Parts: sequence; structure tokens; C-alpha cells
Amino acid sequence: MIAIRIEPYNGKLRQRRGVIFKTLEYVQQEQREIDENKEWIDKAAYANRAHLLNNLAQWYLDESDRIDGALIRIAEGNYGVCLACHEMIARERLEATPDAAFCAECQKTREELNVG
Repeated sequence: MIAIRIEPYNGKLRQRRGVIFKTLEYVQQEQREIDENKEWIDKAAYANRAHLLNNLAQWYLDESDRIDGALIRIAEGNYGVCLACHEMIARERLEATPDAAFCAECQKTREELNVG
């Protein structure tokens, strides 16, 4: 059914997933360090740093979820098929964004509707 070779995407996704987990470990270590440091002179700097680290951690967790979804689609044999219109996702899109779940047109519609 799928006319694309899955192996390169599978490798890219797994490699990126490894990088994400290492980065998350670092971000979480930074979060622990700022939480343990009770002597912040500038409370606004502490709040900004905590907010930044929380946002970074969430961003990486979201990316990890997208990658996990792509790996599941690979295992189920429907990787590269848009979840909305069920058409093939362009190879160029998958090259740029291997975790893409939607074709460019459906993704554009989702963004316009603020679905994500």
C-alpha cells in the first residue's frame, strides 16, 4: 500500500527520540537546580527561568509524543498516510518532518482552525 521506504524515517525518528530524551534529562536537571537554589535575589529572574524550562520541557514532551505516534504508525503499517484525508503525505514533507501525521493541506486547515 505504501510506496515509500520506511527504514530511513524509522531511523531518523528513533535517533531524534534519543536526542530528545537526553535533552529532557538536561532540562529536568536544570529545573531541579533552580528549585533547590532558594537564594534567588531576583525573584523575576527565577520565575522567568522556571517558566522557560517548563516550556522547553513541554515542547520536547510534545515532540516525543509526535514521534511515538509516527513510530506506532510505522508498526501498524500506515506511516505516510494523512490521518485526516487518508491520502499519501508528500515525500518532501516526510523528509522535512518525519513525524508528520497530516499532509500539508490538512495541516494548514488544522492550523487555521487552531486544532494544532
